[in-house]
Amino acid sequence: MTNETIKAMAKALANIGKELNALSKSMLDSCDESMDKTIEKEPPLSDTTIEEEKETKAVKPVIKKIKKKKVEPKKTEPKKTEPKKAEPKKKLVKKSKEPTVLDRVYKVIKRSRKGATVEKIKEATKLDKKQISNSLYKLSTKGMIKTVSRGVYVPTDED
Repeated sequence: MTNETIKAMAKALANIGKELNALSKSMLDSCDESMDKTIEKEPPLSDTTIEEEKETKAVKPVIKKIKKKKVEPKKTEPKKTEPKKAEPKKKLVKKSKEPTVLDRVYKVIKRSRKGATVEKIKEATKLDKKQISNSLYKLSTKGMIKTVSRGVYVPTDED
């Protein structure tokens, strides 16, 4: 671009700036005029102050009294208390007629003279190895049997 074109563009921009200023001034003036017109249309304020207006407009709150129904308690006759009789203590009775797995395993161990092995218990009770090992564990923790050697169990002498 040449210097002449740059100068021409600068002048054009300066003119645009002047036009924008004039336009904004005219818009502000028109806004001011419209505001003045709306203010003229509104009724003038009365001579009363704001506090007086509040006092005149204040309304007392309406309080309604709610009547509560009186509920009379039901008349009940006093209960006759009879002296409690001591109930006899109930004895624990096994409800199952068949012996449990523990009872069956313990019975086989108790009958054996030299001690019972897992294979002998399996033949006599017809239980699987898992049931037998579980029952042997429970019996030994209860202190009903003891282990003589690996796989050989005898009853304790406490019975």
